[in-house]
Amino acid sequence: MFRMRILDRYIFREILTPFFLSMAALTLVLFLQKMFRLAELVVSKGATVSSTAKLFAYIMPSFLVLTIPMSFLVGTLTAFTQLSSDSEVTAMKASRISLYNMIRPVMLFAVLAFTFTSLTSLIVAPAANHALKVHLFDLVKSRAMVGIEPGVFSSTFDGMVIYVDKMESLDEMKGIFISDERSAKEPYAIVAQRGRLIADPESLNVTLAMRQGAIHALPRDEQSFSTMDFDAGNLYLDISQALVQRGPAETDFNEIGSLRLFKQLRRAKKNGRPTIEIESELHKRLSIPFACLLFGLIGAPLGIRRSRSGKSAGISMALLVFLVYYMVLAAGTNLSNTGKLSPVIAYWLPNVLMTGAAGMLIYKKGHEKDFNVFRLLGEWYHRLRTRNRV
Repeated sequence: MFRMRILDRYIFREILTPFFLSMAALTLVLFLQKMFRLAELVVSKGATVSSTAKLFAYIMPSFLVLTIPMSFLVGTLTAFTQLSSDSEVTAMKASRISLYNMIRPVMLFAVLAFTFTSLTSLIVAPAANHALKVHLFDLVKSRAMVGIEPGVFSSTFDGMVIYVDKMESLDEMKGIFISDERSAKEPYAIVAQRGRLIADPESLNVTLAMRQGAIHALPRDEQSFSTMDFDAGNLYLDISQALVQRGPAETDFNEIGSLRLFKQLRRAKKNGRPTIEIESELHKRLSIPFACLLFGLIGAPLGIRRSRSGKSAGISMALLVFLVYYMVLAAGTNLSNTGKLSPVIAYWLPNVLMTGAAGMLIYKKGHEKDFNVFRLLGEWYHRLRTRNRV
């Protein structure tokens, strides 16, 4: 059974403060991009403060899945950078306390962060995403979320601008103009004489049904112009996009519970249907929480330095590590979405690379071997230039 010693409790507390400060700051940064739109709901669209507070609560789990691992990395790096700067790490080593003993409280913190992030990613976030869509649907029915006003260009929905000349209600619109640039390669404009907004309570879909209109595509050259008339046409409006950015594989599956999603995966494989989107969602939910365990193993040895650098150095290094992790994850995700890479490799490759880096760092620092990332990069660059000159 794990028993926390005085030293374990001390290191644990040193990680705790920068962890919570970092999580608050990072969550606030993610909220800022939604803050103005939420404020607009209250000020100009007539939404109540309580309904806006619910939107905050429903968006929060998706943010925490990202901010908890990163905050843990910042907390660990900052704590050990400060311990190293205050010569406390030197004192521990003089007392024959090895790096492996220093990592004990870090791993306890990592297990707690991993458990909380896993519960959030696998259970809380999907339920919150579905609740968010239901709540947005209720706001659409009350006109608070639509933002369509007569004589005003509305850009509530990303990539689209909607203009209505006259409107008695959402069921009676006249003089509709829509500029749809969601597809950068094939933007088009829609004009219609009449239209109405249809909200389906079963599927939670919102559709703009138009009558007597035309679709105008962007001319490919100066001599050609493409247009298509229609008597009746429907345009699907994704209300989730109004507040939360979605990826191609996240449109529907991110609202489904993990157990139900796993059952869907088994049925899809049995029936021979494509499974890449379901696999991507499941591996994303599993791989990101796992990063908590790795960031602790990386942060502790990386924070121990000979130079007297302050807390800012730890924060900068944490941002660099997370940037590399996110870039590899983003590149793998894009390749997975296009079918060029398996979802298993796409979502777990960053963790594999971080595992190798963590093992190398712990071995180097545990055996008192110098490991300066920037010095090694400088030496590698110098050797490369020397070889090219020859």
